[in-house]
Amino acid sequence: MGLRHVRQEDLSWLERSCADPEVRGPFLGSRMISPHQTAQTWRDNGCSSPEFERLIVCDLADERICGDVGHFPSCRYSSSREIGWTLTEVGLRGQGLATEAASLLVDYLFDNWQINRLQCAMSVYNHASRRVAEKCGFTHEGVMRGFAFVGGKYVDCHLLSLLRSEWVEAKEPEPRK
Repeated sequence: MGLRHVRQEDLSWLERSCADPEVRGPFLGSRMISPHQTAQTWRDNGCSSPEFERLIVCDLADERICGDVGHFPSCRYSSSREIGWTLTEVGLRGQGLATEAASLLVDYLFDNWQINRLQCAMSVYNHASRRVAEKCGFTHEGVMRGFAFVGGKYVDCHLLSLLRSEWVEAKEPEPRK
């Protein structure tokens, strides 16, 4: 599995993934993005800018798209980035692919961006995404009350973070005995 930038031939897939309630699932919120807005974002910046970068998660052997990952500034006064992931192929969920995709994004960001902190937030009911974050080395910092508007109501969200030093330490090989 690997990451790559969005290509023009991905637009029909991207339009579907941004608007299909089954793909979006119960935790992303019910507000859909119109096909026109998705295409406009592609025309404006190819889905890649300092404000938001979307990368395609695909099988490198056959280019089959499995989902997408993204990142954006977590707040104006910090270089930290917030990350997110979605497996759009519903049948592939629960097989560790989201963890692999999130790990690839973490590596991409720390290898290529001058940042010290990554964070992610998810509904307190989204147990699968919390497990993904923890498997990637993120530490639970707390619960943000009434943080996201999903399904017509405000929900509490977990906040998890990963510092560059923690990522570097996890990447270091075990000392030989």
